Amino acid sequence: MKACCYQEPEDLYRAQVALMAWSRARGHCNYLHKGDIGHRLFNGCYAYDPADMMRYWLDDAGEICAIAILYPHWEAFDLQVTPALWLSDEHARLVDFCEGETLVLAERFGLRMKELALDVFDCDPDFIAFVEERGYKHSKHGFSLTRHEFKSFPVAELPPGFRFRQATADDAERLADVHNHSFTSKWNAESYAKVFRSPHLEYEFVVEAPDGRFAAFTNVWIDDVNRSLLFEPVGAHADFRRRGIGKALMVRVLRRMQAERGIKCAYVCHAPASENPAAAALYASVGFKKLHDIHEYAKPVA
Repeated sequence: MKACCYQEPEDLYRAQVALMAWSRARGHCNYLHKGDIGHRLFNGCYAYDPADMMRYWLDDAGEICAIAILYPHWEAFDLQVTPALWLSDEHARLVDFCEGETLVLAERFGLRMKELALDVFDCDPDFIAFVEERGYKHSKHGFSLTRHEFKSFPVAELPPGFRFRQATADDAERLADVHNHSFTSKWNAESYAKVFRSPHLEYEFVVEAPDGRFAAFTNVWIDDVNRSLLFEPVGAHADFRRRGIGKALMVRVLRRMQAERGIKCAYVCHAPASENPAAAALYASVGFKKLHDIHEYAKPVA
């Protein structure tokens, strides 16, 4: 196999194509959605060079057979491999590589790491055994993955004076504001404009309040091979919560993507209901049902 680093948008697009094909062949268990790759690389790692954070490997035919994104700032990494390599000796060697490379990056960036972690779905006991054999132990219940089957949509209307639309690069300042007031405050117009213009972005939909502020937003990623979409993330401005705006936004997106892209199912992840009951209740009200629990497995590093 030939190891490569991210160099240009085409590397991301080829990785997404590969991941969609692997998910179609083997199912979604322990595979990221196509949208996760770019979002984690360009949003989650926005302060770093993508060439440092993304690796991929080519087989003898020049096709991508493995993809990794390294997160020394999160003490973690993602590794996705083709079904042909799943749980093989080569898969194990790639895990070792990702561990070493993440530690190298941490040293270069001046980060002190106490452990290394990866996500494990609860749907594959063989993969749980695989990571445990490599010294990883269950750390916590990280997320719940939920799916909407598009059998029906609830009625969900925006409050009077609010409107739904697709955001543009000209909205960077207001997008930074709604992101900051939905989650951790870390964006300004310049930094979020850089994310918005990154090659990973597909759709960002917003609800605009009568005063011009954005009351809610979501990023949406489309998998045309598996006819699915991913919401990642969904946020509501703290000043506009408990008014049904997030629900109305998601229903509008589901209906639009069904009509425009022929989407047949949708996914969204959220923290366990015990930690974030509001998010769990929102997604359940839209019609999402739990598919898998995703657990963090970690091991200490010297």
